[in-house]
Amino acid sequence: MLAVVFAVMWFAAAGQQPTSPPQSPDPPRRIQPFAEGVRIDWPMLTVEVDAEVVLREGPLELFACSPRTKEHESILVVPARPLHIHQAMGLIGLTPGKPLRFDEEAKQWEQPRGDRVELRVRYTDERGTHIVASQQWVSYAKGPNPVRPTVLDWIFSGSTNLPDGRLAADADGTVACVVDFESALITLSSRHSADNEELWLTANTKEIPPRGTKCTLLIRSEHRPTVELDLVDENTVRYKDQSLGPEQLAKMLLPPPDDPRPARLYIHPAANVSDEAAKAFAEKVTKSGFEGVIETKRRP
Repeated sequence: MLAVVFAVMWFAAAGQQPTSPPQSPDPPRRIQPFAEGVRIDWPMLTVEVDAEVVLREGPLELFACSPRTKEHESILVVPARPLHIHQAMGLIGLTPGKPLRFDEEAKQWEQPRGDRVELRVRYTDERGTHIVASQQWVSYAKGPNPVRPTVLDWIFSGSTNLPDGRLAADADGTVACVVDFESALITLSSRHSADNEELWLTANTKEIPPRGTKCTLLIRSEHRPTVELDLVDENTVRYKDQSLGPEQLAKMLLPPPDDPRPARLYIHPAANVSDEAAKAFAEKVTKSGFEGVIETKRRP
């Protein structure tokens, strides 16, 4: 409920009125409208964006673009403003970084950075509703046979602001880019040339539904929501009202069957716990079967 109130406050600050929620006495997962074509699934901390398939074959510069921009090199077109997608991603806890940029002083390109995100697509056909990972709809452009990448390392680069204050992605339509664009809202963590001869991905035609298929672009963190714990002594953390050892903690953080993403864990050592003891506890959690990211940091 707090998150929903926060969303209403965001709209008020921006001088906009939130869209009326769906007329349902009990929405099954409390999916709330945020802006035109954008919704937030609060329990799942996922941004949902209306989209449509516009391309099924050929080399790619983007996975998703705005209307009347780069539909000839993008699988999806997304009517929602990139600015609104950016705002919604911030509300679910994602932090933007910076897209690719050229450092004039160092005379070199800087890698894009930002929180890692996962892009999936939901659509319905005669066989039912499907949710597919973004990499299922692309293949490497080189080679005799289409081969899918194992994963696409998406990051929330956040685009940049133009001199007139507009978000650059609003002007360029660069929603989710697979090659280097300095205005990208979402991009890959590694560099890939936008030169036509160097385009590295192509549409995986057999996996993509027909052009015109209405679908939903799903954006969420690469990790499950962060769990924060207090390390009260060298062998015990406190989580809510529970005292847990490393084995119990690792078991608690096993991924659920419907969400295989790794967990992210912050361990806050108490004043009486040394940095060495905190590191040793984290190692015990990992050895007990935990798969994910562990960071130890003291509370301010």
